[in-house]
Amino acid sequence: MMELGAKIRALRRYNGLGLDEFSRRSGVSKSLISMVERNISVPTVRTLEKIVKALGTNISSLYHEMEKVGEQGEAPGKYNVVRKDERKTLLMGRERNGARYDLLTPDYKRKLQLVYIHFPVGKKVGRSITHEGEECGVVLEGKLKVQLGDREIILQEGDSISFDSTVPHRLENIGEIEVRAFWANTPPTF
Repeated sequence: MMELGAKIRALRRYNGLGLDEFSRRSGVSKSLISMVERNISVPTVRTLEKIVKALGTNISSLYHEMEKVGEQGEAPGKYNVVRKDERKTLLMGRERNGARYDLLTPDYKRKLQLVYIHFPVGKKVGRSITHEGEECGVVLEGKLKVQLGDREIILQEGDSISFDSTVPHRLENIGEIEVRAFWANTPPTF
């Protein structure tokens, strides 16, 4: 699979954009774009949204394009196995202790996306997001606040939630231990 930074660089060049113009269009600094393209820095979701918008695409399509057909060894019976040490990971936030989303489905081309979320104490998604589809999650450990529109819902171990993803939403760990949760999105979000 092509790495994220290389794909962004390839799309930027394909669109005929130099770093100056791309920085202006995306609102992301040239130095950060350069570090992302060289895979030195992992962009936050908000930064990645700005980048893909300037490229005329979206996060899901970007990751979909990076995948190779059958890369995970799709079997004749149409099942897939994703080994623990082979999961794709998306890091949220600038710090090393930001939220981590481990993709449990083999790639971004499925109708359903299942992720294993690790959400450190005190961490939250910076702003509410909306996107097409539906979500469902279950908290395995910790205490998670889900801001869903103007409602705050507190979830603890064993609690689950499902909602329409077009409603503005964000997550926050309000407990004293890391939140671990399984989350499903359809269609895939990222």
